[in-house]
Amino acid sequence: MENKFFKVSAITAAMVGALSAAPAMAEDPIGPEYSGEISEFFSESTISGNLNFMMRARDRGNVDANGNNTKKVTNLDHGSVFANLGFNSGYVGGVAGADVVIYSTFDMWQNGGADHEMNFWGVNNPYDKEAKDSGCSDVWTDCTDNGVSFATANAKFKLGDSGTAKLGYFQPSVPSALGVNWSFAPGTYMGGEVGATFGDLSLGLVVADEYKAPWFKETYEFQTTNGEDAGTLYSLGARYAMQNGISVDVGYGALTDGDRKNFHVKVKGTTDGGLYWSPQLYVVDDDEQYDSTAFQAAMLTAFSSGQYSYRAEATYTAAESVDSALAGNMAYRLTSQYGGSNGAYDIWWNNRSDFNHDGEIAFFLSAARDFSDIGGKGFSAGVNGAYGFGSEAQGYDDLTEYSYSFFANYAIQAGALKDANVSFYYTNYYNDTDAPNWAGYTNLFQDEEDFKLMLTIPFSVK
Repeated sequence: MENKFFKVSAITAAMVGALSAAPAMAEDPIGPEYSGEISEFFSESTISGNLNFMMRARDRGNVDANGNNTKKVTNLDHGSVFANLGFNSGYVGGVAGADVVIYSTFDMWQNGGADHEMNFWGVNNPYDKEAKDSGCSDVWTDCTDNGVSFATANAKFKLGDSGTAKLGYFQPSVPSALGVNWSFAPGTYMGGEVGATFGDLSLGLVVADEYKAPWFKETYEFQTTNGEDAGTLYSLGARYAMQNGISVDVGYGALTDGDRKNFHVKVKGTTDGGLYWSPQLYVVDDDEQYDSTAFQAAMLTAFSSGQYSYRAEATYTAAESVDSALAGNMAYRLTSQYGGSNGAYDIWWNNRSDFNHDGEIAFFLSAARDFSDIGGKGFSAGVNGAYGFGSEAQGYDDLTEYSYSFFANYAIQAGALKDANVSFYYTNYYNDTDAPNWAGYTNLFQDEEDFKLMLTIPFSVK
């Protein structure tokens, strides 16, 4: 506790120091130059936020002792409210500023899993999962924790014409191997970043010693796959934009006290005909989780024509578990534990499964339409689906999994809720193996039906 207090105090002191760093301050702290710098800090600032409502019902099946499907039962059933308020300052002397975002969540009802991610989960961290409240009888069903937390609280700096930096609680914004988990709020690292741009080349360095997924109120330290202290996380990244419109993104990340390492390379471009294409490679090396270096190769494409937009993507995963009886899975983050950190991962199919088991080949297709041309301004809808196969686990059927989803979105065009969005997303997921939930396949559950309804209301104070 004393160590964390020291870190937070140091970050706070740095932020206060940054905001008082105007050049005229030493000579004339109450003079016109100082007043001008402070005025710039506030006059260029913005204050904005969101009020969001989410209702979700997800039912999940299982298999009995004979491998037959059982009736689906409630997995998630909640209605949650989220509100956030963010302050983004201008720069004192064109050099230093601050960003602060706070948010609050609570459940209107909760009749399923407490770890549904749209409210705070009342456990100490994603590794130990110990209840924070002695009145919680089951961390998986009872431990929701309404309240308030922060997403961002950092000092920010402009370093000449080409450099930037952040210090405090932040989300990485420079090239790196790091990303964050999302609910309606982003995850948060405690540390700092430095970035620089030299023409078409952007470079980044990120260092952090704590993190929190957005469904936790406080940050926590990193742990290795075997549950030991992983020390500090660091990452280097580079992004180069070629003159022909093709870009190359490379990132590397590691831990000071753990042997897990991440690496990615992404190439992105768009043809003259408007086809977006991006071959990508993600690599994770962790002797505590994998028998050999794990990787996932992917090809992402997208195309728009008139009112229609399409996506077609494919992946192949190699993630051999240290336990030969299990089918391993690969997740691109510097902690194997979900919610312990996250990586700069571009693939998001939103079809329940991650389609990321060892030996699995998976495909994704999506088509959507904007109806503004026929009087449906603000309304869009579509369908997508995913299919995966090829993984094996001892004692169970070879993996075959697939799903489809329907989705729609309406941006309200007028009235008190102008610019608010109403959206729904429905998924039916099928697992054709005879493996019970989380058995044999390390990231696999049985058949699911999932429905999400959301209302998001943005607002601006300044």
